[in-house]
Amino acid sequence: MFSTLYLAVLLTVLGTFAMSEDPGNCPDYTDKVCPFNYKINDCCAQSDCPSYAICCIQPCGNVCRRRAEKPIGTPFVDGTKCEIGHVFPKAWYQKLWDNISSGRMQI
Repeated sequence: MFSTLYLAVLLTVLGTFAMSEDPGNCPDYTDKVCPFNYKINDCCAQSDCPSYAICCIQPCGNVCRRRAEKPIGTPFVDGTKCEIGHVFPKAWYQKLWDNISSGRMQI
């Protein structure tokens, strides 16, 4: 009796880990182009979203969305460079400084 219960719990845990490897499918989004000059990222990893949702890339930033049955949208890939919150594009002087400090541009 105890071993049957133990086996059932073990299979449930292993099944949960197996299902968590595939993030799932993102639904389609209505706005194809972002009207802002910045992005708002609500998630930067699949673990930032609730268990029923997936972190999806959208034009105005990454958001947690319910999983879709068909692969229409683009899921966020864990490990990709990302920053939570409002992300503004770099100004010309920030880009220039990045080039100088990295050695790609000499003064």
